[in-house]
Amino acid sequence: MKTTNMTRLSVDPLCGVLDPKEELMAVSCDTFNAATEDLNDTHTTIEWTNTPDGAAKQFRREWFQ
Repeated sequence: MKTTNMTRLSVDPLCGVLDPKEELMAVSCDTFNAATEDLNDTHTTIEWTNTPDGAAKQFRREWFQ
């Protein structure tokens, strides 16, 4: 997961491998006043990829390169 405001967001797990049919990733956001804060450059991106056949359940950053 990538975000431009990591101080406001928390993610569990930040990176990892899900089992087949597993579909849970928790993202929470601290409270803030949207009327007074600049939200123009606030972005969140969640990247995913299918793992190679036979890959162990261990996250590898090179899968995203």
